Amino acid sequence: MSEFERRIKEFWTRFTAGLSGSAKTAGRKRDESTANLRREATARAQQAAAKARDLRDSETAKKAASALHDLREGEAGKKAEAAINDLRASETGKKAEAAIADLRQRGSVKKVEESARKVLHDLFSGGSDSTGSSTPAS
Repeated sequence: MSEFERRIKEFWTRFTAGLSGSAKTAGRKRDESTANLRREATARAQQAAAKARDLRDSETAKKAASALHDLREGEAGKKAEAAINDLRASETGKKAEAAIADLRQRGSVKKVEESARKVLHDLFSGGSDSTGSSTPAS
């Protein structure tokens, strides 16, 4: 092998080793970045769940729940409920429900609903899944 061929071979060996090392470093950095994002998302989901629990347990929320209960049980609430039931039973109401059902069957809508379900599941479960994946709440 000539000196020139030997130098080319050396250069190529160093070059490919450098590329391999760069790819490994980039992969490690990407994995670390993904792990950091997952940890941050989990921490924020836990904070949001804690705040939601605090809000639910607050005196204001309890008063609002009581007022809503009173409204539903009152005469006006019962009339409103009857009106809604009449609307659902009408031809227009049935057409509207069918249109909504058709819309919900679209792929894009299903994906959005699934994403929202996962987010809510993570929020209410405290986001304790450290892998970043979750199972949808059914």
